[in-house]
Amino acid sequence: MKSFLYIKTFLVSLVLLGGCGDERIIAVGGGALPDSFALADGAVLADGEKYADAEEMTREIILLHDLSVPEQVIVTQELPIRAKLLDYELDGPASNALVQYTIVENDGEGDATLSSYQAYTDADGEVVITFRSNFKSQVSYTVELFSEGAQPVYLDIYVTDVPRGDIRVDVAYEGPIPIKNVHVRLLPGNFSCGQFKATNVPGGVLGDATLLGLGGDDSVAFDNLPADQKFTIVATALSPNDSLAAAGCVDGVLVMPGTENKVTMTMYLLVLNPAGYYDTTNIFDFTDAIPGELGELIDSVVLLFNNPGKFLIDQVKGLVANFIGEVVTDIAFSLFEDALADIVTDWMLNESPDWIQDIFIVGQDLTQIVNNLELQATLIISKLSNDYYVQGVLLWDGIVLYWKLGCPKDGEPGFDPECGKNEFTLEDFQNTEFPMDIVEGKFTGLIHDFDQLDIDNHTIKISYGKLIIFVLNEMILKTLTGQNNLTDALLAFINCGSIASSFSNGILDGIGVSEGDIEDFCTDAIVFLATPVTLLLGSLAVDSQLRLSGKAILIDENSDLKVDKIVDGEYVGHVESDGQQGPEFSGTWEAWKQPE
Repeated sequence: MKSFLYIKTFLVSLVLLGGCGDERIIAVGGGALPDSFALADGAVLADGEKYADAEEMTREIILLHDLSVPEQVIVTQELPIRAKLLDYELDGPASNALVQYTIVENDGEGDATLSSYQAYTDADGEVVITFRSNFKSQVSYTVELFSEGAQPVYLDIYVTDVPRGDIRVDVAYEGPIPIKNVHVRLLPGNFSCGQFKATNVPGGVLGDATLLGLGGDDSVAFDNLPADQKFTIVATALSPNDSLAAAGCVDGVLVMPGTENKVTMTMYLLVLNPAGYYDTTNIFDFTDAIPGELGELIDSVVLLFNNPGKFLIDQVKGLVANFIGEVVTDIAFSLFEDALADIVTDWMLNESPDWIQDIFIVGQDLTQIVNNLELQATLIISKLSNDYYVQGVLLWDGIVLYWKLGCPKDGEPGFDPECGKNEFTLEDFQNTEFPMDIVEGKFTGLIHDFDQLDIDNHTIKISYGKLIIFVLNEMILKTLTGQNNLTDALLAFINCGSIASSFSNGILDGIGVSEGDIEDFCTDAIVFLATPVTLLLGSLAVDSQLRLSGKAILIDENSDLKVDKIVDGEYVGHVESDGQQGPEFSGTWEAWKQPE
């Protein structure tokens, strides 16, 4: 049996190497096959039912065609279907043996026929009949060849109006960011890569396909194309943020008859254009970031109103340390201070009488310019020396402050995050007790990795002491009393005229004092008390500046390579005041393109 297998392998190899000799074939009949056909060992072929196991086959049909691609036939032309039948019991070709032919698949309702449905092999075991394509094109067929004692074999045939071939496009990309949704399009050859714009892919697309990502089988096939014609292939792809990010093009791709032309198309990263005007919101947290005595004062005020428990514990620790030393005090208080501070803070902010809670709400509104300062600005971006360098100018428009007294808290019915929102313009900063200029900020920046914006270190001149005074005068005092400075607010709150009028004229006459005198005394006392506080507030009005850098992500929402918004912006920097630099602060920002 082993020698039989060796001979079988040897004969198959000979057939694949040769077998294209003269066609000494005997073909018989053109009618239908009988309903059943007797096979070896009693097996029967009927209605497509097949026969014995392949290991029991004593014969083998070898198709003398290239089976890696379908055979192509132009309409009205004919194709000889050639085969060779081997008989392993004879250790040679099977001569004068019957081979049956059947069209088992007709995809497209074509009208092709066979010259015969059965034929006998010649002395060399070869057999041939003719496939007639007739008149219908673009139809796929499968022809089955069967002979007694052999497994059937199949030949795929495609009928075309002209010779056809295939194109396989391998997509190459080595950019710095991953890309996705690679959309590959097939265009007529009269469109060249010189005309291609990724933002405006032309119409007349002949075929397309999409790769969800790159890294696996990065190829796309366009099959059954007219031969001897040239085509152009273009592709676009998206960034991880869903912006148009990459494109590629290859032109002059020739289709060759009956073959697959493999080409490589390289994808290149595109360039975003951020130039334009934007509305921006910038939020800073300057907690523990303001240097010097001003910073110490502001940090204490912020701690008092936002974490009163810790503020009180710190004050008690300071007093105790005067007697037993800081080291011993820290050891003693470390056992309970955090838990106690949390309990005190929770009670004061949430469980204490309403009037106490109101005090802390007002205090938190005062300190928001330290731990949650919201500035609005117009951002102007323009290109510099090349596509990747930009220049920006921030023109400050104003400040947003929140007056939360009377607003429902988060979790309460009617809560609205916009409740108490107050917007102040730069003109409002001029019409106050301590006028202040927020000088525009200018910076340069770099675009890298397609949509990443890095902002270089730059400065913005701003006075945070004046901001505190502005919030106190223009929002808190004005809301509570209608006045925009401490002295007038105290006078309006205490109302010396009402106090003076409450005294009896008889009593006043008895001591030689008039009602007007009482009112003047009251007013002078209030002014006397308010003056040192006003001077203390005035000492806050020192100049300072921000030195900061930042980053953000550029977003193109319209696939036109123009930036529509800037998101996930971050700032880091330092406050510089009175020759000192404070610890690092942080901030966030975002921007929206203004209508052109």
